[in-house]
Amino acid sequence: MEEKEELTMQNVPKAVNYLINEIAEMRVLLEHIEKQLGLGVDKHRPINIEDACRILDLTFNAINKMIRNRTIPHYKQGKNVYFFEDELIKWVEKSRIKTLDEEYSNKRRFN
Repeated sequence: MEEKEELTMQNVPKAVNYLINEIAEMRVLLEHIEKQLGLGVDKHRPINIEDACRILDLTFNAINKMIRNRTIPHYKQGKNVYFFEDELIKWVEKSRIKTLDEEYSNKRRFN
């Protein structure tokens, strides 16, 4: 195990340099992990209805019906309809159903 030096005014530049290098290495590692998991990809970009169908695993007709009923977040430019992937994911996340454990733990707290 490496012995820790006491921080003094003389070794502050050395300590700062060490921290900068550590952060740079962590950033490279994080970027690599994000790429591996597909997390670093920009999800706030306009996509078309076919992409929305693929992301939501719904049919073209189902998405069109939601557009007409205004139940799905979307944008229109002339006759073209667009979505943002991150908004669709947030929209799905808002309809999360609680597990039985979550439901019962909330009831037990209030009783």
